[in-house]
Amino acid sequence: MKLTLNFSKFKSFIIDLDGCVYRGEEPIEGAGEAISLLRRRGFKILFLTNNSTKTPEEYVEILRSMDIPVTSRNEVLTSAIATARYLRDRYGECRIFPVGMQGLLRALEECNHQIIDEENIDNAEFVVVGLDMNFNYQKLSLACRAIMKGAKFIATNTDSTLPSKAGLLPGAGAIVNAIKTVTGVEPVVIGKPSRIIMDVALKVLDVNGDECVVIGDRLDTDITAGKKIGAYTVLVLTGVIRKEDLEGLDNELKPDLVLESIADLKKLL
Repeated sequence: MKLTLNFSKFKSFIIDLDGCVYRGEEPIEGAGEAISLLRRRGFKILFLTNNSTKTPEEYVEILRSMDIPVTSRNEVLTSAIATARYLRDRYGECRIFPVGMQGLLRALEECNHQIIDEENIDNAEFVVVGLDMNFNYQKLSLACRAIMKGAKFIATNTDSTLPSKAGLLPGAGAIVNAIKTVTGVEPVVIGKPSRIIMDVALKVLDVNGDECVVIGDRLDTDITAGKKIGAYTVLVLTGVIRKEDLEGLDNELKPDLVLESIADLKKLL
């Protein structure tokens, strides 16, 4: 495949993390050099992840430990942050029962939302669900109780799996589906491929969708999300998708460009 891309029309790159910049705890070879080159060429960078478990500061630490250049926490957007900002901008400061980990709790607190505990569960206006590795029957029961009493159901993302050193683990979607099965309520989904998180990303970058390049390793989340905002979409084959998976794709899922790795961006610049 001849690699051709007119970069002059773009202002920013929205880049997925796991499977694109790193795999588990190992950086993708050449990722740091490619991202450094993008910076030298003056592009805005935003790392965008559906994972709601970690804070931006934790992601900055992870990226820097892998020699991936990142300037500050403002270059990292998680589904937890997008969820907290969406709720604040649309509903104001909310009373929320969260099912999630530190990354979600911190994001909600930073937007001045009130965290509802078990004793006040009937006062919850929203149930916000992300990946929670301490999920149990009690949390399931409380979340379902609040929703069945009228709390709105919000999912940071519905990813079915989470990559790990041991292979694929259950993702946030497994928890979301458990609550949906009990309540019969469909959640509002914030993370990729939802347009909601992409609009938050565009606001952070202060650009239009057609001024962005979206890079990721998944068709159903990264590429679909990029197409929803009219971005140029680049699929890398260092994650879950292989070349053979691309045969016979519908146009709505077909990326504009396929690269073996994000490191191949260096050939285009």
